[in-house]
Amino acid sequence: MRPLAAVAAMQLARAAAYELCVGQDVGSILNYTKVFGPPPCVMAYASIDNLTAALWTGTAYGSGLEHASKLLDAMPPSTDIQLGLWLVGAEARLASGALDGAVEELRAFVRWAAPRTVWVRIGYEFDMPGNHYDPAAYKPAYRVVAAALASEPNARRVWHSWGFYETFGGHPLDAWWPGDEFVDACGVSVFQQAYGDSPLGDMKRPREVAAFCERKRKPLVVAESTPFGAGDAEPRAGLWERWYAPTLRFVEEYDVVLWSYINCDWDAMPMWRGGGWGDSRVEADPVLMEQWAAEVLRAPRLVATAPARFLGLALLAPVAAVLAWVLPRFARFEAHPARLGPEDTP
Repeated sequence: MRPLAAVAAMQLARAAAYELCVGQDVGSILNYTKVFGPPPCVMAYASIDNLTAALWTGTAYGSGLEHASKLLDAMPPSTDIQLGLWLVGAEARLASGALDGAVEELRAFVRWAAPRTVWVRIGYEFDMPGNHYDPAAYKPAYRVVAAALASEPNARRVWHSWGFYETFGGHPLDAWWPGDEFVDACGVSVFQQAYGDSPLGDMKRPREVAAFCERKRKPLVVAESTPFGAGDAEPRAGLWERWYAPTLRFVEEYDVVLWSYINCDWDAMPMWRGGGWGDSRVEADPVLMEQWAAEVLRAPRLVATAPARFLGLALLAPVAAVLAWVLPRFARFEAHPARLGPEDTP
């Protein structure tokens, strides 16, 4: 179980604001930063089989440069990072202990990044058919990574669904649930669903994921999102009303704590070229850029810059001090809920 103080901190953040995370490759993030300044959080990706390259030396798979440490070095020291951790094909080796060295390397990166928060999406989009994560193999692999990160106070372990009804093997969502104690936050992707008229599905499935996470009492993260087809199948005129506005309504309705937005020219990248992804860079269109600045960066629930978020935490310090005194005194009730009977209810 996570310390009560950590749980309280996450709930406090949830009440105050969501955090904007921008991705998903080094070049795209730096280009965004030139226009809007550094975001509170940046996105990166790594494979459990190739951690050194993705975290420390740099690697490219045809979708831009992934180099997490270089990216953080280019940002203010307060900038958090959201890391998509690819486990495909490594599940059995993780469960057997054969990849313990790689897991320790991941822990070393989390410690190096401290005090920044490191959101780790362990085996992200576990239910997407193309990832072939069998629940029986996925859950033990997830738990190995999650257990290793449990002692790192700046790590947030994210269980991330792709947010569409079609799932690998037709399994239900909860088939992949690794156990409450291994999850700090739930994640969901928002792509075509936000349009409301895609044959792949609408926002009903992300809402079901959000409801599942609410029942588990886990905060919600939009772990990946982009307006699929922007500038191609989806004209930029009207794109705000078609995609951004519904996505922001979802963020607000479900008290999302981290909104991850992929801001890149998908069509310019070899991995995605020809797939119809489009160009989701908000700085590529003057009207969209103005709407982003007005509706996202100046939104009341968003701490728009990393330094501002630290100022917000400083202002909440007195509240945190009270919680630090009160919560330990209630810990015995959390550990022994049966002690509380009807006569104890005010």
